[in-house]
Amino acid sequence: MNDKETFDRLSKYLIAIAVIILLFSFLTPYLFTKSGFIDFSKTGNIGDTIGGIMNPFIGIVSIIVMFLAFYMQFNANRIIQTQFERSQFENLFFEMLKTHKENSNNISNSHKESLEKNGFGEEQDRIEWLETRKKGFDFLVEKLNKKYDEIKTENPNNDKFDNFTRAYEIVWEDSFGHYFRHLYLMVKFTISKPEILVNYEDKRNYLRILRASLTTYEQVFLYYNWLSKYGKKWEDNKNHFFTDFRMIHNVNDSIHTDFAVDTIEPFCNLLDTKKYKTEKNNDEDDLFEHYWD
Repeated sequence: MNDKETFDRLSKYLIAIAVIILLFSFLTPYLFTKSGFIDFSKTGNIGDTIGGIMNPFIGIVSIIVMFLAFYMQFNANRIIQTQFERSQFENLFFEMLKTHKENSNNISNSHKESLEKNGFGEEQDRIEWLETRKKGFDFLVEKLNKKYDEIKTENPNNDKFDNFTRAYEIVWEDSFGHYFRHLYLMVKFTISKPEILVNYEDKRNYLRILRASLTTYEQVFLYYNWLSKYGKKWEDNKNHFFTDFRMIHNVNDSIHTDFAVDTIEPFCNLLDTKKYKTEKNNDEDDLFEHYWD
């Protein structure tokens, strides 16, 4: 039950109690002065008697109404404060989203520039130049998968995660660290807001906006970043950014077959048990829109 529902219910109770007491106060002179209960001849003037009997009950009603007025004002001030904080959150969220897009563009541009500076032969240069038509992370994903396959062929008996981490370290560049740190900060900033300010469904909607700004290959590389343990905090015992908040979604055609979610914990278990967090009144809130093949 949210604050508004609690407030509405309490208000109804208090108003009902006040009305009942007020109505009861009109009956008190009759009830308290009935024959055999109070002798009118000993109670003074009838007006004083009625006033003396009714005033305590009317006073109680006045206190209840006064409390209700103060409570309504308090609740209104709290709603205004919540709206102000929500507005601040939204402004900062979209500022961070703008910065994220700039970071993503910088990565694309840096890859293009680095390839232009490489001194390859004419045929090799032509091939590399064609690859620059892809932007940033799609080139990285392709390069990473290729490097992983090479290392796996050279070391077939090694653990596949060790081989993958080696491949990732080769492809990884320090200049990309700020991209993932900012993206992680943005998701954590959104998720950490209290439910009274931004509920789970609202958080999912804001993160949908963020995810919509990611290309398929950015999501893939985010997944690979987690697999390599560089980005292990995205999905661990404490954080569930991939599962509860769906920060990777519908990228099945771009994930390497060795690292499909149906073979990786915790995703494979959750896909079987269906025990993951979902939105209210959303029967189609799957963990992934499509499973990896």
